[in-house]
Amino acid sequence: MQNIYSISFTGEFHYNLDSKNRLSIPAKYRKAMKPENNGVFVITHGFDRQLVVYPLIEWTLVEHELGSLNSVKRKNRSFIRAIIRSAHHVNLDANGRISIPDKLLSFAGIEKDITIIGMIKKFEVWSPQRLSEFDSGQMDIDSEDFESLASDISF
Repeated sequence: MQNIYSISFTGEFHYNLDSKNRLSIPAKYRKAMKPENNGVFVITHGFDRQLVVYPLIEWTLVEHELGSLNSVKRKNRSFIRAIIRSAHHVNLDANGRISIPDKLLSFAGIEKDITIIGMIKKFEVWSPQRLSEFDSGQMDIDSEDFESLASDISF
């Protein structure tokens, strides 16, 4: 059985991209990485116009799940294509940074400022402006939904 506590990306961090579009990964996140990841992350589109960053091992689990979808069905092919086509493998450099491709930055509306949000086994990279709009928008979870979801996981 896998140790469920081996990865834990939590919290919110505010950073800036450098002139080469490199992002410093929080030290807390780098320490949470399993050595088997070899400093490799996979970064792709998120569902809310943000970026999602997976350690390599977690990404292989995502690929396995996507590969289990029946590719005869058009909606499955479209879903797989939407996720995989934007995925980029990036290496952590000696200074704890990853380079984010321009195409992904454009998708997420990121220019220089970045907000990083831990999502347990992965983390999200947001434009602070887009995150603020998202937080105040229609996607907010209401208290009844929150209670229902919390009860589903024995929160």
